[in-house]
Amino acid sequence: MKKLLLITILLYSSFSIAQQTEKSEQQATLSSVSAYPNPFNVTTKINFQSTKIQLVKFTVKNLLGKTVYFEQINTKVGDNTILFNRYDLIKGMYIYMLQTNNEIISKRLVIR
Repeated sequence: MKKLLLITILLYSSFSIAQQTEKSEQQATLSSVSAYPNPFNVTTKINFQSTKIQLVKFTVKNLLGKTVYFEQINTKVGDNTILFNRYDLIKGMYIYMLQTNNEIISKRLVIR
């Protein structure tokens, strides 16, 4: 009985440590996300900060959820900028997203 109790305690403590390690690895790596100018006519800059070098997926979707633009960006530590051109998108509201392996940040974008 004592052996079973000891094994249970060891398994529980190793599981708790594994969860804490997993949570610390999933800390936010992107911050200060903004688009300027917003609303815009032709081009805007998406500015953000990254705490590490990583691959970020930049996606723009219309209000129906259809992806209208997609690009992958290799970030650097610190300030990053994505230049976004309107191309053939019509006037209106869009949602842009920055996605890493463990986080998604989405914000509104308006084309005049």
